[in-house]
Amino acid sequence: MTDQEKLNFKEKYQNNPIAFVEDFYNVKLQSWQKTFLKTINAKDRIISYFTPYRYGKVILQKGQLEYIKVMEMDFSLWTKDGIEVYEKGVLVKIIKHNDKE
Repeated sequence: MTDQEKLNFKEKYQNNPIAFVEDFYNVKLQSWQKTFLKTINAKDRIISYFTPYRYGKVILQKGQLEYIKVMEMDFSLWTKDGIEVYEKGVLVKIIKHNDKE
């Protein structure tokens, strides 16, 4: 993706996760799904969701992660190997888990 494509992407989808999901997955979301995405994108909130359908949860998490990266946000991602620290959507360091503690 070129810099211009990233800029166009960011301008089109900034603060509009509904359009991102509908375009990315080529679907028409229902009203409850739109409300859910607005809640996820809300600032200063911690969102947790539980579902017995693991496949749907994984797709949603991957889509949300890609959206956050392209929007150049700062975040930390907990993985089985450690904590990945991202600044402006770019991985800057990995903090390894200490097995002794």
